[in-house]
Amino acid sequence: MRNKKILNTEGFTLLEMMLTLFISSLLVFIYITLNSQSITYWQENIEKIRINENLQYSLHYIEKNLRQFDQQHIEYFPELLQLKSENSQGQTSYMDFSGRIIYTRNTYLYYHAGNRQLRVNRNTEHNVLARDIDQVNVREIIPGTIIEVSLSTFDKQGVEHTLKSTIRIGSRR
Repeated sequence: MRNKKILNTEGFTLLEMMLTLFISSLLVFIYITLNSQSITYWQENIEKIRINENLQYSLHYIEKNLRQFDQQHIEYFPELLQLKSENSQGQTSYMDFSGRIIYTRNTYLYYHAGNRQLRVNRNTEHNVLARDIDQVNVREIIPGTIIEVSLSTFDKQGVEHTLKSTIRIGSRR
């Protein structure tokens, strides 16, 4: 009998195993990279949405309360950044956007620059309406009639986000 050499054709060669391991590692690397990028993108967008919601809520609250003020008796004092309203019973209310701390009973809404907060003063409670407001600007477009209120804040990357609204505060006389 002749001595026949038997070839083993079962199983994988070392080269096939190394190639499989390389391709698998590459796919895992790509998956982890894409996943971490999408998580970072998602977190940045969540922060932008939170900032935008905060600014929109604050601006809406200001607009709503200005509409509730007696429209015939609203005065804007640009040097003080204050709006003053007097109702038919002679009671005076203020909205103060100067950034100072206001503890008077009749200041309804004010901006506290030191804490970066908009606060509502109901029954001298000084409740926080919104946090992380870096700047409040008010300017008259038509004196005694129309003002523009803008709220600004900065995100973690230092990008400024600003929302503006034009509000009628009285009728022309």
